[in-house]
Order: sequence, then C-alpha cells, then structure tokens
Amino acid sequence: MSDFNELEAILSEMETELKNLGLWEVPEPPTEAFQSESPFFLDTMDFSEWLHYVLIKRLRDIMAVAGNLPEKVQIFPYAYEYYNEDRSRYLGLLRSIHRLDSFFGERNEAEMTAS
Repeated sequence: MSDFNELEAILSEMETELKNLGLWEVPEPPTEAFQSESPFFLDTMDFSEWLHYVLIKRLRDIMAVAGNLPEKVQIFPYAYEYYNEDRSRYLGLLRSIHRLDSFFGERNEAEMTAS
C-alpha cells in the first residue's frame, strides 16, 4: 500500500470515529480561529474541530497535490490527556490517532534506514 493510500485509510478511520461520536458535523470555526499560535489551536477551537478542520483537511490537501507530508506527527499524547475524562468513549478515535502517529514514526524510521 502506498504511503498516501495508507494515510487516507487512517484519516478515513478518524473521520468515521468522529462521526460516530457526533463530532464531525459541527460548523467550521470562524476564520480568526485558524490564526491561533497555540498548539492544536486550543485557545480558539475544540480539539475535535482541530482534528477535522486542520489536521485531516491539511493532510488531505497535501495528498491531493502529491505534496510532501510532514516528517513527524505526534498528537496521541495530547489526545490521550484531552479525552481523559471519558477515555472509553473515545477509545476508537484514540486508536486511530495512535495509528496516525505510528504511520509517521514508521515512515521516518524507514527513511533513516535507507539513508
């Protein structure tokens, strides 16, 4: 499976999990919310909004133009803490986020080994 196909499968899984949780069909945050300098835009939007409108959208935009993917994505530690209150409810989403982090970690390991 190509990197883009594997990544799209992970993003689709994340989208499905967000839909199952009722977190996908929320309106897009206002333009100003995207100007945040805080990690995960935590001062201007909910983490699920950031996943949907920033992370998933940007990664899909990059793939659409066959662009260069980020070298590293490491959001699982934050997601694990963010969903701490009701972790069992968010277990599927957390698993897909962990898969995303692992995908980028494995890509980096493969690139370093090939060098």
